[in-house]
Amino acid sequence: MSFVYAGQYTLSGIKKFCYSSGQATYRCLFAYIYLLIFLGVNSPVFAQTNNQPYNLLIGPVTLRADAGMTVNYNDNINSAQTGRRNDWIVEPDVNFHGLWQATDLNTLTIDMGVGYQRYLIHPQYSAPVISPNSQALYKIFVGDFRITLQDSLSYQTNPTAVGQLSNIVQFRRFLNTAAVGVDWDIGDLTATLAYNHTNFWVFEPAYSYLDYQSDAVSPQVALQLSKAMQVGFTVSLGSTRYDQTVQNNYTQLMAEPFIMYQISEYLSIRAQAGWELNNYANGGTNGGTNGGTNGDTSNTDSFVGNFGITHRVNDALTESLTGGREFLPGITSNYTDRIFVNYTPAWHATSRFDIAPQLWWERLQDSSATVSELSTRFGVNMTIGLKLTEHSTVNLSYNYVRKISNLNSMCYYQDVAGMQFSYQF
Repeated sequence: MSFVYAGQYTLSGIKKFCYSSGQATYRCLFAYIYLLIFLGVNSPVFAQTNNQPYNLLIGPVTLRADAGMTVNYNDNINSAQTGRRNDWIVEPDVNFHGLWQATDLNTLTIDMGVGYQRYLIHPQYSAPVISPNSQALYKIFVGDFRITLQDSLSYQTNPTAVGQLSNIVQFRRFLNTAAVGVDWDIGDLTATLAYNHTNFWVFEPAYSYLDYQSDAVSPQVALQLSKAMQVGFTVSLGSTRYDQTVQNNYTQLMAEPFIMYQISEYLSIRAQAGWELNNYANGGTNGGTNGGTNGDTSNTDSFVGNFGITHRVNDALTESLTGGREFLPGITSNYTDRIFVNYTPAWHATSRFDIAPQLWWERLQDSSATVSELSTRFGVNMTIGLKLTEHSTVNLSYNYVRKISNLNSMCYYQDVAGMQFSYQF
């Protein structure tokens, strides 16, 4: 629990004492790197039980890095139907991967990716980013128990990743989740108990009312029926509190059975389905400690679930289909009901050439707030990858997204074409 508290305290300090998003980004990067160096200098050397490649060895700590450069052309950076603005965006990035083998069984891994998006026509929108894959993960084995301590963070600016948004160039947001989980292996049965604390901060003044913190406890039981099939049941109990009195605080209860089945060497499926209950506080006209002023009195009491199908057609061609229904935190409402489908084929044409298109669709319906929206979004993504050398690759990409809304001012379409060069040291 001290790990969770430390992560929460450190990042709350960033918000309180260093509101500047750029300084927060770089301080997180240096904090992670310094932690690994500190461990390497001050820890005894244990036998390395892994063969992970590295660029730098500090005691028992291995470090490796990769870097890249992306150039994108976006014909609608403000996601608008009228008054569309275009720009060229240049983004250098670097990723660090660290591993500390504390004992023969216990390991600490740290992944940190940072970049800087430079807008050439509208430089006022230039900003740093932290990769969503950035995290610190410490695994401890004690008998039949596996304890996992995790702290993950991201700082993103792209508004099109949030389907409810339109008419905005940037949606700068910082997400941090500190978690602890315990797995208990009892033969073919695994019992898990996890706790996580999440902080979500928005650095756009118009949306700062969306800042929240949440806590959740999630017990789960999984049974390995055979080598190919696993079934289980998971429950989540949570509470979300907003920092301001616009959105309504709420408690959550979700229960879902699940199944994972490797049908054959070429086909696998996973599915989970259950029920979600969200109880929102009603703040009234003047708000309050529990409720807000968005005018929404809706609660959720409905079916949720998701599925995934993976099919390997042959050694070169694979395809996957995913979909489901979920309830997202609302922007102007209590929640947004999201139904989605994604289809992703991938063709490994040669040892150096890959093609990976994607088709996706989603329906977003806000609950009954003073301002609510019903919209549909769909898109096409295409990535062509070419491996130049053992360490370097080039990717060409194209992304198209279109939003159709019952609010005419929220409709838009966007085209983004780009090229990325990456090098693994």
